[in-house]
Amino acid sequence: MFKFNLLENEKIIRIYRQTESMLFKPALVVMVLIYFPWYLLLKYGLVLDYKNLLIIWTLAVLIYALNKYLLWLLNVNIITDKRLVCVIYTNLLNKRVLESPLNQILNVSFSIHGFWQSLVRFGSVEARAAGLSEPLLLKNLAKPSEAKDFIWNVKNQYIK
Repeated sequence: MFKFNLLENEKIIRIYRQTESMLFKPALVVMVLIYFPWYLLLKYGLVLDYKNLLIIWTLAVLIYALNKYLLWLLNVNIITDKRLVCVIYTNLLNKRVLESPLNQILNVSFSIHGFWQSLVRFGSVEARAAGLSEPLLLKNLAKPSEAKDFIWNVKNQYIK
């Protein structure tokens, strides 16, 4: 499912992924969706009456959890010695890849918005590149200021 071809003499320097705290909300949803039906049916002794429905429900919720985890795992931002690549999956069947050579990166900035991002210390890094109509957006990274500085350092180190 995930395949990334390197150019000739190209090496991966770093891979950035969304912070693990992005999995908190789906994990909470999964726990609630599994816990309450089982709790209520066990409490009122109806598990045997609704056994098949309960198993189907639990499997559906587990498939939802697997989907969320795979999307988190597949959405990556790759920095090589020649380019910056953003691989974005909106669902398991829709993939979008944005990339730019390092020498065409004009501006790199980061942003942290809201209470949750400030509390957990994650944010987004935006890299503007010549020739792209939209920026390369590295979303929900832990320590976005360090990621921004790293991109600048790689650009200055490998592009001279």
